[in-house]
Amino acid sequence: MKRSKKTSRKPAGPGRERASETASAARTPLVPVRSRRWLFRLIAVFFLPLLLLLTLEVGLRLAGYGYDTHFFKPWRIEGEDYLVQNDAFSFRFFPPQTVRHPEALRMREAKAPDVIRIFVLGESAAMGDPEPAFGPARYMEALLRQRYPDTRFEVVNVAFTAINSHVLLPIARECALHEGDIWIVSMGNNEMVGPYGAVTVFGWQAPPRAFVNIALALQKTRVGQWGRSLAQRFQSSPTEAASWGGMSMFLQNRV
Repeated sequence: MKRSKKTSRKPAGPGRERASETASAARTPLVPVRSRRWLFRLIAVFFLPLLLLLTLEVGLRLAGYGYDTHFFKPWRIEGEDYLVQNDAFSFRFFPPQTVRHPEALRMREAKAPDVIRIFVLGESAAMGDPEPAFGPARYMEALLRQRYPDTRFEVVNVAFTAINSHVLLPIARECALHEGDIWIVSMGNNEMVGPYGAVTVFGWQAPPRAFVNIALALQKTRVGQWGRSLAQRFQSSPTEAASWGGMSMFLQNRV
């Protein structure tokens, strides 16, 4: 009879256990670890700065810093709700030393059914500069009332000096929310000299459209307004006028 040989197994020592763990770790995929690393990187690069900006924005608003960027602002007069001009609207487009403002206006927030509301949009000619009380909008309102005495007209003149389409577009968007029946647009003369125009004296001259859109969007935030205020203290555009001087400001700017 042959004796069956028994294989003897040595007990695994600490060295073999460590080698086995190393081998199994090498076989484990590293995808989850790499995914977590990329997640942490994205959070550090995007989420944390956004959280910081949001906190700063809320803090500035709570502190009352900045200005409202809407053209109209609500106002209560003798128990009725009106909309009046917001003089701070222009700060997005002009430097402080040459800022222009819309003329005083008053419009009922809720238009009566029998009222024909007419919006007049444009620049200094449409506003009636230098004396808006004798401007084309006032003449038109008087002539309409004389010609149609039984019809109620409400002429809202939202034009003002030195603006162009960059400024008129947000004004028109707000007017579109307030039930205008007739729109009269008189513009075009200031496209070169208005804000962001090719020969403007109000800052950057003819920057790319994307730059203009981003700059105007940032000015809607308190952080953007604060950043622009800091930049204006230390740096100004070489073409920026020191003060308002009317048409004489543009004599040196030719196309």
